[in-house]
Amino acid sequence: MKRILIIGMHDKIGGVETFFMNYYRNIDKNKIQFDFINMFKELCFENEIIELGGKIYKVPNVKINPIKYYNELKKIIKSNKYEIIHINMLSMANVMPIIAARNAGAKRIIVHSHNTNTPQGALRKILNKLNKKIVLKNATDLFACSEAAGRWMFGKNKKFTVIKNAIDIEKFKYDEQKRKEIRKKLNIENKFVIGHVGRFSEQKNHEFLIDVYQQVLKKGKNTVLLLIGEGELKKNIIEKVKNIGIEQNVIFLGTTNKISDYYQAMDLFVLPSKFEGLPVVGVEVQTNGLPCIFSENITEEMKITDNVTFLKIENAEDWADCILKLERNSKRKDETEKIREKGYDIICEANRLEKIYLEDIK
Repeated sequence: MKRILIIGMHDKIGGVETFFMNYYRNIDKNKIQFDFINMFKELCFENEIIELGGKIYKVPNVKINPIKYYNELKKIIKSNKYEIIHINMLSMANVMPIIAARNAGAKRIIVHSHNTNTPQGALRKILNKLNKKIVLKNATDLFACSEAAGRWMFGKNKKFTVIKNAIDIEKFKYDEQKRKEIRKKLNIENKFVIGHVGRFSEQKNHEFLIDVYQQVLKKGKNTVLLLIGEGELKKNIIEKVKNIGIEQNVIFLGTTNKISDYYQAMDLFVLPSKFEGLPVVGVEVQTNGLPCIFSENITEEMKITDNVTFLKIENAEDWADCILKLERNSKRKDETEKIREKGYDIICEANRLEKIYLEDIK
C-alpha cells in the first residue's frame, strides 16, 4: 500500500476539500492511503479522514511562521519516507511545500492546479509569476481540474493531466420527495428558489449576485435567494441585503454536509464567479438537472449538459432577465447518463487516479 501525503486542504469546505474527499471515499484503500497536512485548528473532514485510515500532521500556519512550517513539513516527509506528495494550489504564491518535498527526497511531487486566476492582491500576483519557474523545475507531475486551469498555471505549451472534479452521481440525482421535505423545512414551498453555493469571497462575486437579485425582485416578488456557504465577506453581504431591504427574500444557510438535499429545493442555480478552475458545484447541479447560469469567466468545459447559460458580468439586469426567462421554462431533466459519458463518475475516475499514483516512480 502506498501512502500519499496531501497538502492544500483547509479548515472550511470548498472545491479542493470536496474534490479530495470524493476521491478518498472511492479509492481502493488496500492500494492507496491518503495522509494530510493541517496548519489550522482543525482540518475539514478531520473525523472522516481518521475513520478512513488517514493520518493528519499538524504544522504551524505558513502565514504566521513560514520557517517553522517549512522545517516541520520537510521533517514529516523525510521521517515517514513519503515518495509521493500531492500539492493542491489555487495560485503559486506558496511554493514551500514543493521545496520541502524536493529537499526531503520525495520521488514524485504532484502539483495540482484548481484555479484560473489569483485572488486580489498585488503581492500574490507577483509571487505567482516569480514562483512559476520553481514549480515547473521541481514538479514531476502536473495535474489540473480543467484544461483552462492547467494552461493558466503551467503555461500553454506544458503537458499536464486533467483530473476531473468527479462526483457520486447517484447522490446528486433529482429526488422529488427530498425536494418537498426541504422546501417545507425552509418554508419556501410556493417560491421560485434561486440557489448559489460558494465561499463568501471576492472570487465568488456575491456583491454582483445581490445586485442581480435586487433586479429580479423588481420584476417578480415570488422568489427566494438561497445562499449556502461561509467566508470572510459574509457579514458585508448580510449588511448589503439589509441596507437594500430584501432580507425577507434571502436565506443565508451557512455550510452543510448535505448539500445534495438543498439542490433538490432549488429551481435555478447561479454562479457569477470572477474566476474558477472548474467548480465541483457546477458538476453537482447539472447532475441534479438544475438550469444554471454561469459567468463567462468560468471555462466552457463546465457546459456538460444543455442546461447551462453563460453571461458576462456586466449588467445585473441582463442576468435578472435571463433568470426570469428560465423561470418560465425551468424543468428538471435526468442528466445522469450525460454526466457519466463526459467522465464525471467518481467510481471510474478514482480508479484512473489510483493507476496514476501506482505508476512506476522514475
